[in-house]
Amino acid sequence: MLELIRQFVNTYYIHPITHDTGYNPVNTLTWALLLVLCLFLTLKILKKLDIEINKPFIAAVSPYIFVGASLRVMEDAELFSPPLSYLLITPLIYFLLFFCCITILTISVELSRSNSIGVKCEVLGLRCFAIFGLAGGIWFFANLVILLKAEEIVLPWVLFAVIGISGIILLVIYGIATKFGVNFLTEKLNASILAAHLLDASSSYIGIDKLGYSGKHVIEGIIVKYVGSAAGMYPLKFVILIPVLYLLDTQFDEKERELKNLVLLALLVIGLAPAVRNTLRMMFGV
Repeated sequence: MLELIRQFVNTYYIHPITHDTGYNPVNTLTWALLLVLCLFLTLKILKKLDIEINKPFIAAVSPYIFVGASLRVMEDAELFSPPLSYLLITPLIYFLLFFCCITILTISVELSRSNSIGVKCEVLGLRCFAIFGLAGGIWFFANLVILLKAEEIVLPWVLFAVIGISGIILLVIYGIATKFGVNFLTEKLNASILAAHLLDASSSYIGIDKLGYSGKHVIEGIIVKYVGSAAGMYPLKFVILIPVLYLLDTQFDEKERELKNLVLLALLVIGLAPAVRNTLRMMFGV
């Protein structure tokens, strides 16, 4: 029995990390459940730090999405060796960034509160988010410098293609939503999440259909197998994402606003992180 358990763990959890073979149905479900658990854990930690989960907070977290994506590309480019490289593979990289973000956020909170007698809470929050976001931006810039020194950009057109295709589709959706009064699709944060997932779908389409890359996600593999093209990711995104955004917009009241914003942040991460990683990988040809 112990040997069967060991083989199961190695096959579905350990080997996908050590060999970077991607996802399978078992670990995909496990990481999804862990994501839900981490969302509630994050909510508790942020409440303890007296941090409000609002749009400025989401904006401050955004640079760290680019940090994580660029670290994955650095691992793809083999700039790190085992066992350090294992920390930069899903799901370990999410735990690494989680602890880094909480640490930097805690420091940002303390810095913003120093010499702040009489300062309003709203101002303290913005000051904290500014410090936190700036630290993430500097970290991402440092990662880019390292990548540019180690690798050469071989396909610069990929960036414009991914952004261009996604931008055109987003403008069409925004125009239709505006004309017919579908307000939840024109709200800035919801539109940003749509944009992130369109970038993800576009990067998958260009990488798999045009440049010969292979997808590592289970659903992505199913789409390519049965549709014959990664372009099937576009309707899949719409079928899943639009109803979820609608439910978040209509079923959450003011008391649940922070939980709603945390879920929206998770949706942003799930879309933007692979989009940035895929695009950078293709640009650097790794």
